[in-house]
Amino acid sequence: MGNKSTTIRIGLLAATVALLVGCSGTQGAKTVQLPEPKDVPREKWSDAMHVLAAMGISGQRDVPIELAGAVDRASPVSGSGTVLGDAGSSAVSFASPPTGLSVGAAAGIGLGLMLLGGSSDPARATQVVAWVPADQASSPEAASALALRKVEDARKRVFANGLSKLPMQTGKYPDGHHFGYASLADSYAERPIPYSEEAAKSPSFLRSPFSFGPIFIRDNQFTLDAYKNDMTTSEAMQLVSKGLPEWIYIYHPGQRLRKNSIPAAIFNQGRVLHFVGK
Repeated sequence: MGNKSTTIRIGLLAATVALLVGCSGTQGAKTVQLPEPKDVPREKWSDAMHVLAAMGISGQRDVPIELAGAVDRASPVSGSGTVLGDAGSSAVSFASPPTGLSVGAAAGIGLGLMLLGGSSDPARATQVVAWVPADQASSPEAASALALRKVEDARKRVFANGLSKLPMQTGKYPDGHHFGYASLADSYAERPIPYSEEAAKSPSFLRSPFSFGPIFIRDNQFTLDAYKNDMTTSEAMQLVSKGLPEWIYIYHPGQRLRKNSIPAAIFNQGRVLHFVGK
């Protein structure tokens, strides 16, 4: 009985991390798992994955563009022998795919939401991250203060109906990181370890050759801001990002819902970067 229960649990786990093209009773059916970034050439990574890697955050995976195309060609109701399995069909919950994406790509993005870790994993938390150009700040402290001010000013411009009053801080580590606080007392007091690194070579996607970062704006309040202004969290992030400099990025881990799931994405100056490979 115990072995049977274990087998069932393993089967359910496999279903959450695999996109099934075909069904178990169909000849030639196959299971396709999304590859880990380390197993994919970097030139095939999505722009979103490059940004997330520069943040030092792991736990998200790209949907290969080839797989997105395969999903696009599959029909869950065609009866032709090529169908989506439970994991795949449960991921297809968009009324329409995001701008520039096929239905298959949207399905794959939704699937990616099932690949993340627990609630304390940085990949499961919203992250606001800055790489402050070295010519705009004289020290790590000044860079942190500038990044926080840019985010606060953008929030004030966007959320006319009110802002969350909870304070935000900058830190060296992302939300959900086990090294985020120096002690339990600091955790209770919401005093994250401050960013203290000197300027270094910038990630390739930035214009400034040297920058302070990544600097994490901790305990961001987009969900509460969105609620106060009758928006979704994703809408709030995208609107705020339009008013931020190009060196600040916002990561949304996505949310799996019964209907209209929210895909993981990164926002930058109004652009939406999805986790679909090249």
